[in-house]
Formats: sequence, structure tokens, C-alpha cells
Amino acid sequence: MDREALKRELTDQFHQSLDQAMDAVQRAPDGAWISASEWEVREVFQKLTAQAFERILQAKLDAAKPAAFSPSGPGPAAEQGKTRAGRADRRG
Repeated sequence: MDREALKRELTDQFHQSLDQAMDAVQRAPDGAWISASEWEVREVFQKLTAQAFERILQAKLDAAKPAAFSPSGPGPAAEQGKTRAGRADRRG
């Protein structure tokens, strides 16, 4: 995974999201800045969070593909999804 390239890509997305959030507040009428913009700003950053997480995971997956499908058998990825002893399983 090329961390610097990924950081540049995510930084660009952040700046776009920040512009959208600032535009939402700017469009809000006087006396209603919070009520007219808060949920739009939240949605902008929730979308950014989801996109960033997805992109980071995809970059890790892309970098791990050769090792993940080794003919010698399953690697550490086979353990993914198991819960640790003493921790609650949120799936339910």
C-alpha cells in the first residue's frame, strides 16, 4: 500500500467534504444556522468516514492479495471474524 498516495487521495476527499460542509452552513438562513445545516454537515462527514475506511481497507486488500491467496494454505486472514474471549459479539 502506498501510504503517501493514499493520504493525498484522502486529503483531497477531506477538502471536498470540508467545502461541502462550509457551503451548507453558509446557505443556512440567519437565525437557523444550526438547525438548517447540522444534519447536512453530519451526513457529509459520515459519508467521508465511510469512503475513507472503505478506501483504506481496499488498499490493504490490494497490497495483500499475493500473500492472501498463497498455495501453501490459509494465512492469518482466516482468523478474521472470530471474537476474542470475554468480548461481546455485536452480531446478533
